[in-house]
Amino acid sequence: MMRRHHLLAAAAVAVLILIGVWSAPTRPSASSPSISAIGGDDAGDARATTTYDGAMVRKRAAIAVHPVAGADRAKIRSELAAAAKKADVGALTEATFAVFSEEMLNYLVPEMTFVLPEGVPVTRGEAFMRDHQPADVAFYLVEPVLLHDLTFAVVPAAGVTPTAVRDAEDSEGILADTLNHYETAVQSAGVTVRYFGAILSDPAIAAVRDAMARAAQVPADRVQVTANEPGPGIDLSNGGPLLDDESPHHH
Repeated sequence: MMRRHHLLAAAAVAVLILIGVWSAPTRPSASSPSISAIGGDDAGDARATTTYDGAMVRKRAAIAVHPVAGADRAKIRSELAAAAKKADVGALTEATFAVFSEEMLNYLVPEMTFVLPEGVPVTRGEAFMRDHQPADVAFYLVEPVLLHDLTFAVVPAAGVTPTAVRDAEDSEGILADTLNHYETAVQSAGVTVRYFGAILSDPAIAAVRDAMARAAQVPADRVQVTANEPGPGIDLSNGGPLLDDESPHHH
């Protein structure tokens, strides 16, 4: 099956990923992409279909935040990060609003999105926000979501430097258009691109692999796609789990 095939990276690429130190995001914040740009398969607000599942797909609780008019977003980030540390819920990760369900997005498109660590349930996220809601947050909602947590990796052709690969990717812009928010690491052996966000469709993943292959001057099948986290993750071959067993909570 395709999903199993793409979980098997070549040994050299696996080493490349393991030794990588992620750089700062190479593109703007994930607060305002179009959902269609993320999905890549005309899914609209609905979750994109993908065969890149298993350990690459994770279930998390996510917090949708709507600040008051004129709020300082940096202050909200800082306050929530400090509160999460104090409450021992773990680090919060920002993501695009497209991680949320179609039903929720019909009701609210959040200006800021924070994803809780794996294993933290919606009820814990709700309690955290209830006790630590920043004054500049007018409204929030906590919902279970599925998201992609994966890395693309490529070793370039002889004579092509990893830095040249990164520069070619940035110049072409396909990664920015498809992923919007990602982290690129340039290493001695090659280039890795880490993505954490809304589920990517197979055509979207193919577009990223093609773009990285062009930049590295290698065939697209030389661009490996691997999970960033261990464990089984979520199998989507039968449609995936029902998420409404944890009802959204809002305030």
